[in-house]
This record gives sequence, C-alpha cells and structure tokens, in this order.
Amino acid sequence: DAKLINQKQTATMAKMTPLPTNKYLLLLSIIIGHSLLGGYYAGTRPEGAGWRFFSWHPFLMMVGMVGLMGTATLTKKRMGYTNTKLHGMIAWAGLLSSYAGFYVIYQNKNTMGKDHYTTLHSKAGLAALLGSTMLGMAGGGVFHPDFC
Repeated sequence: DAKLINQKQTATMAKMTPLPTNKYLLLLSIIIGHSLLGGYYAGTRPEGAGWRFFSWHPFLMMVGMVGLMGTATLTKKRMGYTNTKLHGMIAWAGLLSSYAGFYVIYQNKNTMGKDHYTTLHSKAGLAALLGSTMLGMAGGGVFHPDFC
C-alpha cells in the first residue's frame, strides 16, 4: 500500500511544472500593484476623507493578505528548496502586515469608543487572520524543507 501511494505521489509530482519566470513576474507585478493601489484607494474612502489613522487598516490588510500572501503563493509555485523557504518567509511577512492592520482597526475602535466584532466583516476578518496564522504554524512545522 505504501509503495502504491508513493508511486501515485511521484506520478502527480512529475506532472507539475514550475511557474515560468515571465508569468511569475507578470503575476507578481499585477498582485503587488493591485494591493498597493487598492489599499491606498480603500484607505482614502469616502472620497475626500484623505489619509488618516484608519487608512492604515485597509492598506496593511491589502498589502498583507493580497500582495504578500499572493506573492508567497506564486513563489511556492516556482518549486524547489529556496522558493519553498521564501514562500514561508513572505507569507509570514504578509501575516505581520495583516496583524498591523488588525492593530490599527482595534485601536481606532477603542479611540472612538465603539464595540469590537459587531459586524460580519469584523468576524470574517478575524476568522481569516486566525485561520491564516494556524496554516502558517502548521506549514512551518510540517512542511518546512529543513524538517521534512
């Protein structure tokens, strides 16, 4: 049974090919550009509000969850030892950016005297942040190339 499973895994891996450099760079520029511009745009809404403390929340969340985690996913698709390690580092940088965005909104709510976790947006965001953290811990512990 173990031999058959290993043969199936080997066959599946043989079908996988690394993401070519030109596609990688194109997708990377789209994802990073979208996260930076989208984060800035969301941070300056409603129109005319300008940049303020709250603006860091959508900006950091977009950069973290879209820009950095998207980059980490594409980097893993490049395959190999170095790209696997880069994937983990970039993904954790995305989490740190997202936690900074979480800090901003938490402090903003405190400053305004508002309750926390009252909307579906806040509950889904917290679930996504905690879920991503658990995935990062599991990936770092189970799939780290130096420990496998």
